[in-house]
Amino acid sequence: MNKKKITAFAMATLAACSMSSIMALADDQVTITMVESLTSPERTAILREIADNYQADHPDVTIEIVSPPLENADTKITQMLMNGSGADIVEVRDSTITQYASNEWLADLQSYIDAWDEKDTLSESADEVIHYYKDTAYMIPYGFYQRGLYVRKDWFEEKGLELPTTWEELLESGEALTDESANRYGYSFRGGSSGYQYADTIYWSWIGMDKIADPNAAYFLKDGDGATIFTLPEAKEALNFYKELYQKASPSDSIAWAFSEMVQGFVGGTTAMLIQDPEVIATCTSDMEDGSWALIPFPKGPSGQAVFPNGFAGWGMTSFTEHPDETADFLLYLSNSENNTYFAKNYSTIPIHTDAADSDSYFSEGAFSMYMDMAAEPETYCHAAYPQMYEAFATYKTEVDTMYQKFLTDEITDDELLQWLDDFWTTAYAEEGQLW
Repeated sequence: MNKKKITAFAMATLAACSMSSIMALADDQVTITMVESLTSPERTAILREIADNYQADHPDVTIEIVSPPLENADTKITQMLMNGSGADIVEVRDSTITQYASNEWLADLQSYIDAWDEKDTLSESADEVIHYYKDTAYMIPYGFYQRGLYVRKDWFEEKGLELPTTWEELLESGEALTDESANRYGYSFRGGSSGYQYADTIYWSWIGMDKIADPNAAYFLKDGDGATIFTLPEAKEALNFYKELYQKASPSDSIAWAFSEMVQGFVGGTTAMLIQDPEVIATCTSDMEDGSWALIPFPKGPSGQAVFPNGFAGWGMTSFTEHPDETADFLLYLSNSENNTYFAKNYSTIPIHTDAADSDSYFSEGAFSMYMDMAAEPETYCHAAYPQMYEAFATYKTEVDTMYQKFLTDEITDDELLQWLDDFWTTAYAEEGQLW
């Protein structure tokens, strides 16, 4: 073989080896696609920062974050899950976990959690949510949306009023602070989309948790074989209190208010009190004067308890991912104490690890510390939720707000509304059985 042929052969061999190396490297590269639901540019930037840090330590992994428009994000995720492709991690919410898990679209994460060195610092609430559906670990929450009472501290001081600790005191203060001629009202009522959830908290605070079948199915009575809370005299009393709160302390147009309107009513100087999640802390901090507002514990009812939803969202691994080990590793990295605490602080959610307050004073000082105070009294500040594990809940959501609006405008009576609620859920129980 002459010199030219030897050189050509060597170059061809080198090229083949180089191509093989490139192909092998490409085969080793893993792309993990994560799809958001509650999208916003600010939140996506936080997730991107955490993902970039992970990629720096794992050069063979690429994290792709897909952020559909908020208004149709859940529809997009559902389509991906139905198709069985396009996603390794999806955002799972309290309103979607039953659908995703019952259709076997999510993988069981228990074996990965069992081997996780940070599992012991998960809060009790986090563990409950992880095993929310059929006691199987279909998700890891990134935080909680618990409610508190925002108050115009300066208005209370002007009137010489004490800050309320009960629903009755809230109504009394609300009436005292209402001055229609000055366009001032005591309370940011929510009568529009999802307004029924605020009626629920009043029912539960009147009834107390001892009579509730299960915190995740809190329309049903304990040992009631499908009997509902809407048959109790306390429910009727609570419902009429709910109406008083609207009539005596709230703007008339708040019958149509949803999240944005009720928050703007408080921040904009129309209302003195607002019940909302911790995400409103950032809005109050940026748009209101220091010292003019405060965040205090959720009001208690005659039962002696304050009962409200423990709203949650988090991340689940799809059952069809081609890279389960790598996907689970990133999911746990995203959920570790350092990253979850950072995410919760910047996204205004309650973190999932018990050591969050120790690692960041943000959670133990200022407005957010109120949530830590409530967490220290679990027998007083309790969590309950509507029974969204029922298929009937999808229909219920489309009808219930209108029924409450009819009650508030005297189109139907308290007995008629309670009868409708009882009929709806006893029928759901009869058709679907006990699902908790």
